[in-house]
Amino acid sequence: MEQAPGQQQIVVAGAGYAGLHVAQRLGPWLGRTRHVALTLVDQHDYHQLITELPRVATGTRTEEQVSITLDPGLLPNVRVVQTAITGFDLARRDLLTEAEPLRYDWLVLALGSRPNDFNIPGLADHVLYPYSADDAQRVWDAVNAGVRQAAATEDAAERARLMRVVIGGGGATGVELAGAFAEELPLLARQYGAPPELAHVILVEAGPTILAGSSPGLITRASQILADLGVEVRTNAEIAEATPEGFRLKGGHVIAGGVFIWAGGVKAPALIQGSGLAVGYNGRIKVDAYLRALDHPEIFVAGDLASVINPETGRALPPLAQIALEEADTVAHNLRASIAGHSLEPFTFRDKGFVVSVGNRSGVADIAGLTIGGRLAHMLKDAIEWEYRQSVRHLHGRAAV
Repeated sequence: MEQAPGQQQIVVAGAGYAGLHVAQRLGPWLGRTRHVALTLVDQHDYHQLITELPRVATGTRTEEQVSITLDPGLLPNVRVVQTAITGFDLARRDLLTEAEPLRYDWLVLALGSRPNDFNIPGLADHVLYPYSADDAQRVWDAVNAGVRQAAATEDAAERARLMRVVIGGGGATGVELAGAFAEELPLLARQYGAPPELAHVILVEAGPTILAGSSPGLITRASQILADLGVEVRTNAEIAEATPEGFRLKGGHVIAGGVFIWAGGVKAPALIQGSGLAVGYNGRIKVDAYLRALDHPEIFVAGDLASVINPETGRALPPLAQIALEEADTVAHNLRASIAGHSLEPFTFRDKGFVVSVGNRSGVADIAGLTIGGRLAHMLKDAIEWEYRQSVRHLHGRAAV
């Protein structure tokens, strides 16, 4: 990529929640200045709505419905390059890609994450992941295939096994998947001629509770909704190994099933290892108060990749969409400030609450110190998703409400 004389180059790596938001927030400013150019790089030509992937995995959304094309109207004054990112040359300030190196004066790393298998033997070989649109669609295809196979078999035990969906990880993604599958499996069974009463969902969590870190009231409400839906929740059930027969727990018990899904969390992409950047928990990049990579003030980090420590808990903030969006706001401001020679703004997370769907009609939420559950919480989740789509499509990264 040729650089115009005297023009500074901002390269944003990744078009997820954080990367897209940075590019959109800088777009209007770029239109008013000629000495800065911005390139957004991603292996896809679309932005994925990650928070909606459980709906793809459970058959209530299609891949196309959770993807927004990165067209010029979406990103005015931004150059979009579709290619895979392969590494970094920090000394030369080059972002390495399959196409060509991209020279930068300022780099924003918003590369997202990958599934964290916690080094559990056999996990990568025997589970499906719901962390991309393609992977989520594979989950739904596998569940459909299992129910069809169950309808065709005469063996009662085998039919029951094929009708069992087992989910590892009791966080928000696991809970959303469990609730939705509990409603969708009986419908699939009727569609294919299998006994709907055999539909069974098991949610396995290594810790003492689902939705760890949430308020006791929210956990209680979510647990009750799952119980009402017939989901079997097993807590304090640490998975020791994944085998062709199922999840083997520490202690030896094996949970058999037809489809196994891993929703146990995420970690940094593999290409961060050996990059020369300081990393923390789960390989995420350590940052300063202004979201700059340590010892590299020209590199900003946002989204799942940023290891931002919560001063109240001493732990890294979780990889949530609302955190990625707030970090993107700070990064966009600090990029403008850095180029103009102005003071930077430290990042402060302002928690707007926590909302989880539990099934296709219910949910739970902690908002402004209040815990709500049922249909209202589910409607709130739908409203948040709608608002985000509006902010991307029409408001260039700004909130609709």
